[in-house]
Amino acid sequence: MTSIDMSAEEPEKNSKPNSELNSEPTPFTLTSSHGNGSPSKWLITSPHSGHYYPRDFILKSKLDSQQLRLSEDMHIDALLADAPQAGAGLLSATYPRAYVDLNREPYELDASMFSDPLPDYVNKDSTRVLGGLGTIAKIVTERLEIYDRPLVFSEAEQRIEKIYFPFHTCLKQQIETARDFWGKAYLLDVHSMPSNAVRKYKGGKSGSVDFVLGNRHGRSCDADIYDVVYDFLTDAGYYVEKNKPYAGGYITEHYGNPSEGFHTLQLEVNRKLYMNETSYDLLGNSDEIRNLFSDLVSRLINKTH
Repeated sequence: MTSIDMSAEEPEKNSKPNSELNSEPTPFTLTSSHGNGSPSKWLITSPHSGHYYPRDFILKSKLDSQQLRLSEDMHIDALLADAPQAGAGLLSATYPRAYVDLNREPYELDASMFSDPLPDYVNKDSTRVLGGLGTIAKIVTERLEIYDRPLVFSEAEQRIEKIYFPFHTCLKQQIETARDFWGKAYLLDVHSMPSNAVRKYKGGKSGSVDFVLGNRHGRSCDADIYDVVYDFLTDAGYYVEKNKPYAGGYITEHYGNPSEGFHTLQLEVNRKLYMNETSYDLLGNSDEIRNLFSDLVSRLINKTH
């Protein structure tokens, strides 16, 4: 299985880049399922756990390295590392959401961030863009602005061409291969949420909502798959909300098409369950969530074969 490096690239703002730090890693890591050679029906995606922060990106930001990570789904790729052993493929991002957001349309961009005009095909007015969280984000969580200067469109275009499109090409290929082989393909898109995002809810092992399941209000997957995940988590003692406050993002909506054999589901986990939200360190009991994810994948594999 491919090993996953949990360290983020965090050079100081006044340090000088070198050729090693400037080398570009691959835009994603794909780990195939451990099976008999046939494609898995299940693909697990982690589009927001990337933690390679390019040096030039940090130098252009008004934020420090710790602040830039506020939007990162920290440690989710590591917590999902046993999914291939359980029988699912695992597709994880390399670059962070603050650099390019893979759970968006390819061109959701805020015109106010750029010094030059944007092409007509750019979606400048989506709800996500207006909220500062387009494909190239304006802010991180806590509404902190990222950049200390305007960007030019070619910078965004380069990130989208080199990182966004290869990730989605791989994702599409994986689920189409599975659907063509099995007749159906399933995608579980996994994210983490800050505990303050669900602080109005009370209960659960985290003190509020532990998990949020999103299926675009029933449009992205069959109800029986949704119920398997919900029942599995609630039987384990967790507090699970359905479609609120997260009903599923671009990946869930765009690739979910049950009538064509594509079933997608988004899963958000409360960070308070597995990490210290101030230091960003994993908690001593984080293996419980890692084992929970592995067991969940095994349950889903068994229920769909």
